[in-house]
Amino acid sequence: MWTNVADQGNVVTKMEVSGRMHTVVVGGTGMLSGVTTWLAEHGHTVSVISRRPGRFSVTSDCHGTFHSITVDYRSSSELRQCVAGAMAQYGPIELAVFWIHSDAPDAFRIIADEISTHAENPWRLFHVRGSSAHLNPDPPPVPPACLYRQVVLGFVLEPDMTSRWLTHQEISDGVIQAIQNDWEHSVVGTLEPWEGRPR
Repeated sequence: MWTNVADQGNVVTKMEVSGRMHTVVVGGTGMLSGVTTWLAEHGHTVSVISRRPGRFSVTSDCHGTFHSITVDYRSSSELRQCVAGAMAQYGPIELAVFWIHSDAPDAFRIIADEISTHAENPWRLFHVRGSSAHLNPDPPPVPPACLYRQVVLGFVLEPDMTSRWLTHQEISDGVIQAIQNDWEHSVVGTLEPWEGRPR
């Protein structure tokens, strides 16, 4: 659930992280496993769509649940059936986090369209993209009911001017912060100087 709160005189949207909400995380068993765990620990019913089964570690007071969906994203009909089946069992999806590799170009549209078909209210999509997204920042087409947010993964510039890619924990922390604050666009790490990125 999101609420409008005052922050230094401005009205901003904040997420109330506790409470039952059906959430889907696409690609949530690898670098986004920290996001998946955090959502479940805050009471979400989390459907995790991935290409391979994942293992998660949650605290003993976890109030949410995981439901693992293993499917080949490149199989459009199977993917659509899995998403529809999750909503039939756990209800409409109100929050989604997508990390989808480029070898499944239709997966984004299929999942987003299926969520919107069953949506009772506008739903939020946090689209996690690689660092090169800043060269092409335009979002993909989304259904009318979708509130699109973009999270771009950058890199870390060290004090000695060397650079490295983000760790999984840094990525998860950045995505969680974007969800909590409902940022329409955010960057985890930095994208500047672009020529300083890891090679």
